[in-house]
Amino acid sequence: MPGHRLRNRSSHAVFLCYHSVAPEGPRYLTISADLFERQLALLRRRGFRGGDLTALGELAAGGDPGPTAFLTFDDGFRDNYETVLPLLREYGFPAFVFTLPPLLTEGGAFAWPEMAVDRERYPATLRSVDWAMLEEMKEGGFDVGSHTLNHSHLPALGGEQLREELWQSRAAIRERLGACDTLAYPFGEWSAEVAAAAAECGYRYAFTLPTVSGQHRAAPLSIPRVNVDYRDDERRFGLKLSSLGRRVLLSSTVGAIRRRRARAATRPDRSR
Repeated sequence: MPGHRLRNRSSHAVFLCYHSVAPEGPRYLTISADLFERQLALLRRRGFRGGDLTALGELAAGGDPGPTAFLTFDDGFRDNYETVLPLLREYGFPAFVFTLPPLLTEGGAFAWPEMAVDRERYPATLRSVDWAMLEEMKEGGFDVGSHTLNHSHLPALGGEQLREELWQSRAAIRERLGACDTLAYPFGEWSAEVAAAAAECGYRYAFTLPTVSGQHRAAPLSIPRVNVDYRDDERRFGLKLSSLGRRVLLSSTVGAIRRRRARAATRPDRSR
């Protein structure tokens, strides 16, 4: 399978990672509805069509669907139903959403530890969609995939626990919605062992988010995405749509810079 066709360095296909579209929320996970609509308008002006599961299969088979934007939404924020779905319908774009089945019965709050502080600050934003919302989203053009059961760091899990996270989440979505072919690794983290486990559990495609490591290569079970955040006005977002911009953002050099900045941010301030 020609992995380079799925690489986010293609001049034709771009894979974008969103989370929340809301008036307020965690800084790097949330953008406003106005900004999101301006991004959709820019995609349309530049001749991009929305990528769906069929277009993804065409790429994986070595085809070229032309300028295609794959819009992906991690975690299944409730605003993906309330705000994103109407805008996607208006602009004619499909999308992918990755959800955690244990939260879908009641549309529960995001409970993994990394969300604890933000959950206290933005309780209305950090809530999941529920099954009824997902059913309408699927009818409206969303492909519904898994984001595991508990939003765990998958590379740190042992074999049986890893399989449980991947298998049971996929089984729950298939039972309710009829299919679950896609997966987004929580935190974008993966390894060869995690990808192999995803394949064994029946996933056809899985998405990474190499924000601090870079990712030179890609395959159907390790498709790198470019993150979208509140800073992405038309100019900055336009750079992310270019093949050169994506090449730079996914490079190991940029990843090294981000790692140094992250270490510096946690280093004690010796000037005090």
